[in-house]
Amino acid sequence: MKVGDLISLKAPGSGDDRRMGVVLRFDAYHGFERLAPLRQPETIVEVLWNTSKTGWVLKGLVEVICGN
Repeated sequence: MKVGDLISLKAPGSGDDRRMGVVLRFDAYHGFERLAPLRQPETIVEVLWNTSKTGWVLKGLVEVICGN
């Protein structure tokens, strides 16, 4: 997965209009370090969704439809 790829949510929730989108960038989510200091950061993806809004989602929750 890389910037520009078309992705979709693996299992969109009920009432969730986000179906597919374009990857904009990557970052890491560290969680609450005070509560779980040994937790490894998780990769998150910023996506321009089909709803015309941008948002962040865990990388493990999306799959590539079409690579750039």
